[in-house]
Amino acid sequence: MIELEYKLGNFISKLNSMEIHHLDGDVIELLHKNGMIIDSGADEFENISNWAKINRKKFDDSSTLFMVITPTNMCNMNCPYCYQGEKNIKKTGTKYLGKENIEALKKFVKNTIETPYAKPIKKVVIEWFGGEPLVRKNVVNNFSNYVIHMCDQRNIDYEASIITNGTLLDKKTWEMLYKCRIKSVQITIDGSEEMHDTMRVYINGNGTYQKIMRNIESMPKDKFKVTIRINGDKNVYRNLDKMFDDLERRNLWPQRNKEISFHWAPKFYNYLGYNQDKNIYYTSYEYQKSREDFAKLRLKRYNEWAINNNLKTKDLRIAYPSFAEFYCRTVESPNSVSIDDGGYVHKCYNTINDKKMRIQHIKDFDINKEGMQYYRQLDKTQQADCKTCRVLPICEETCNMRFVSKAESKICTPWKYFMNERMKLIYDQNFDKSNSDNSTTEIVSRSGKVEKV
Repeated sequence: MIELEYKLGNFISKLNSMEIHHLDGDVIELLHKNGMIIDSGADEFENISNWAKINRKKFDDSSTLFMVITPTNMCNMNCPYCYQGEKNIKKTGTKYLGKENIEALKKFVKNTIETPYAKPIKKVVIEWFGGEPLVRKNVVNNFSNYVIHMCDQRNIDYEASIITNGTLLDKKTWEMLYKCRIKSVQITIDGSEEMHDTMRVYINGNGTYQKIMRNIESMPKDKFKVTIRINGDKNVYRNLDKMFDDLERRNLWPQRNKEISFHWAPKFYNYLGYNQDKNIYYTSYEYQKSREDFAKLRLKRYNEWAINNNLKTKDLRIAYPSFAEFYCRTVESPNSVSIDDGGYVHKCYNTINDKKMRIQHIKDFDINKEGMQYYRQLDKTQQADCKTCRVLPICEETCNMRFVSKAESKICTPWKYFMNERMKLIYDQNFDKSNSDNSTTEIVSRSGKVEKV
């Protein structure tokens, strides 16, 4: 319960009564200007639907060429929850992205830059994916150098990232990544060593935790931004303190907090994760609650370290929500493609291991090919669950695939479940005079990361 002064309480009571004629004219004007009250004839749902269409149009006009490239779908690990299924080349007929396909991909990049499908290309972004992309380091190196040279010649911005299991990140590989301008690296560590090594194992069943940690320790200082992804479930969460203990013992985090961050990712139950106990998976509500709890735990661990080292502590603050993007820019933009290990085009990288979802080969690329618009058939504002949702305008679920594939679990937004708690926190942090400014301010952003303001 919040205790309010009589004047403020009376004002809020008038707002709740929906009889705004009791309010002063200047107050009504201010509320109307900021969209807190609207004209009686306004159709809010139609406004939201139009906003979604405008946002989709922005993706149509993208000046960024975005490519997710899978040099191989083979992996040196065998994680039971992996949604990409079987990785054994003998069982799946997995191919490497061979020389012929590499040349076709180079031609595609050149053609797209010289004859863009939307706006002129001002930026090229590559995300290396797999399987385990570092199984084919030569492909990463060769193709990166080609595209970098092309971009530098044409004054086009270049950016690259890699999603890797971290087992092959030795010192020479870090050096190669830096030369290839791959400065954003995502590595998965699922909690403590004991927990991680029950799930993230080599094909022979041996654990990978120690190898990955040693490889992160060998990362050159101040050259990379590493995101430690934690595929969250109930068992993993219970073992997080041991992971934080080990990271601190190795002088990785919080010591290198400007280089290393975390992503607490949901592990929703799916048909490819059937070989794990259903009870460990989160519902959408449980995931959002765990995300909030993870942010608090991470901050608690940071502050304990900061106090012990006579450094400034940090406060956790909640960001105001921003308007929903509604759709995934990766599948929406005409300048965005995902390439599998056979050189075939997908619109969503989640289908890269599904040969049935191949649209066309990159050497025959046609922007109007049937299948290129597959995920754009979705109108999120017409989905039954979304149409009746009070937080649709600030929804954080942008995955077209989850809707098209009729997945039961979706990201949604913490505002859907914790509106009252978050509004109270925002009030306290902005208007409570008893709050001190001795700490460094942080906010929980839309992505769930804790970011310094």
